[in-house]
Amino acid sequence: ILTETQTQMKMKMRVILFLLLLAPALINGDTDPSHASALRVMYQSLNSPGQLTKWTSNDGGDPCGDNWRGVKCSASKVTQINLSGLGLSGNLGYQLTSLTSLTTFDLSNNNLGNQIPYNLPPNLQTLNFAGCGFSGTLPYSISLMTSLKYLNVARNQISGELPDMFGKLSSLSTLDLSSNSLTGNLPESFTSLSSATDIYLQNNQFTGTINVLADLPLKNL
Repeated sequence: ILTETQTQMKMKMRVILFLLLLAPALINGDTDPSHASALRVMYQSLNSPGQLTKWTSNDGGDPCGDNWRGVKCSASKVTQINLSGLGLSGNLGYQLTSLTSLTTFDLSNNNLGNQIPYNLPPNLQTLNFAGCGFSGTLPYSISLMTSLKYLNVARNQISGELPDMFGKLSSLSTLDLSSNSLTGNLPESFTSLSSATDIYLQNNQFTGTINVLADLPLKNL
């Protein structure tokens, strides 16, 4: 027969176990923990701007449950981030590859500078980095985005020759590289852009021919 003290101890242990099991849900709320962590790191890397209402770098931050500005979710997964034209500065953190359900990533018309992050979300369909002040070149991770349909990096300072990195982007319908400092020939892998209807290359220093575009279903060039 359990004494009263033993019964109380068992009850306390059950309560402690319940709280331990509940703790991860309390910390991350409605949002997948890896997604929540990536956005908290992004917020901190962007210098914790006040215009990102509801955002926080604290462990309790819940992007989906707390309706963080510019963030859309499906179930517990972050699926869209649209922070266009908010005057943001800084960088985007180091956990972007954790955002595996993200399909739309729009940071256009901000002051991000430096180079485009190399560790981008892998399953994007829309990537808009137009007018962000980026320099350098396009990161290799873009070449692996087989679901990508829209890529806009116009009005940056991207320079040098385009990498031959478009071979797997057969779903890409819009590619805007205009108003950068790109040079050299168009890459041979442009011939793989079998869904491309809109390609914008103006205001660069490309040389050579545009033969690689000849068989594409282009409506605008």
